Amino acid sequence: MSSTRADLKDRHILFIAYFYPPTDSTGVPGCMRTIKFVRNLANGRCHVLTTSPQTKSSPDALAHLHLPVNREQIHRVKSLDIFKFLLWARKRIRLLTSFSKRAEPTDKTVQSVLKTSNTNGEVASRSKVQKFKDFIYDACYFPDQAGPWIIPAVIKGIKVVKQHNIDAIFATGSPWSGLVAGYLISRLSSLPLIVDFRDPWMNNPFHQSKGRLLDDWSARLERRVVKHASAVSLNTDPLHAEFVHRYPDEPANKFFVMPNGFDSAEFQNIVAEPRVTVQDSLLLCHAGFLYGVRDPAVLLEAIRAANQQLADSGKRIVFRQIGDVNLGYDLKDRFSDLLEDGSLILDSARPYKECLSALASADIVVNVQPGTRTQIPSKLYDYLAINKPIINITSPDGALGTLVIDKKLGDLVSFEEKEQLTQLLKAYALDEKLGSFSGYENRDEFEISHITQTLARRLHECLDAP
Repeated sequence: MSSTRADLKDRHILFIAYFYPPTDSTGVPGCMRTIKFVRNLANGRCHVLTTSPQTKSSPDALAHLHLPVNREQIHRVKSLDIFKFLLWARKRIRLLTSFSKRAEPTDKTVQSVLKTSNTNGEVASRSKVQKFKDFIYDACYFPDQAGPWIIPAVIKGIKVVKQHNIDAIFATGSPWSGLVAGYLISRLSSLPLIVDFRDPWMNNPFHQSKGRLLDDWSARLERRVVKHASAVSLNTDPLHAEFVHRYPDEPANKFFVMPNGFDSAEFQNIVAEPRVTVQDSLLLCHAGFLYGVRDPAVLLEAIRAANQQLADSGKRIVFRQIGDVNLGYDLKDRFSDLLEDGSLILDSARPYKECLSALASADIVVNVQPGTRTQIPSKLYDYLAINKPIINITSPDGALGTLVIDKKLGDLVSFEEKEQLTQLLKAYALDEKLGSFSGYENRDEFEISHITQTLARRLHECLDAP
């Protein structure tokens, strides 16, 4: 554990984090942000309000962690899923009414006519009914899939505040239900609140609309949460700039940046696993979900071209993907030649610590990120901790590209620059000094102990304010 842990000055902090271990692989980034903060705070007491364990159908991706990580007290509360109750009630009603329907005579001819009828009025009626059903579903899971957790979390949170003399609340999202729960607990308890945006709530490129009404409610809810909060944390500079612009009536110093960062303590005992390729190959590795716009096609096409050009050198480039793949095409079919000659290795999702060991055995680690304006993948900070060369496949105008250029955190190639990527891979494959890479100059800036100092300072400012 870091010797430079931030001083809480005997204060008690309630962290509201929907994701907290144990969890499946999708919950790892959310879990690790809170874990890193809790682990690096001292001279106070941390309480974590979270949901019940998220590993019923999959292994715990953070099984290597032993809770508590720093004497924190964990308070778990289950969701109150109204939609599931409605489904159960409907099923019961249908069972009860089915007995009376069996006793009624059935006119098969009329029934057949009704079923085959396809008038515009009937189609419109069905459409309205389906829209109503969709609205009920979306309302039950508002503002996101964690919506059913809000009410139980608020009830539990108020009890925790009273029983443990909580001084301040720190709520992190997504899911945004965590921020809503923090907002309500803060309103009911009059405690200062810091809300932490790990992603954009509004203007999120991966957002799926719930319809105009609920989308408007989400925008109003974000505004209400932000206006009430004592301070607002954003995890990237572009997201910070967006919030300052969106809320011009709020003091600019209300908003501050806390990147995800990396915790050196998490990497002290990471041992590189045995290489999956021969020593003369250049091994690239990516750990995480590849889907939709997070498409590795340009990398694989560049590897195919580079290997053809390197055929006489005895060198070969291999890309290892660890994690699920869900693209708009069949990756195995499109790149079957790379699979056959061993230039492409597809591994299933693995626990977080095993992924780190696999990444540590690679020569180069890879980011595949669409040019999102405000989002930076948390794996960038894991890559910095592992201290391997990084190839970032992203737009230079996006949040990741801007950070990479500004802080000199590896190579940057856009999705359209196949030839440039091919030449870069060839240069790395022929570089005899690659093994002597010593890290990026600005790496230590993202050590979580420094970032946690910022969190502690803002907590004390909120608590000491008149």
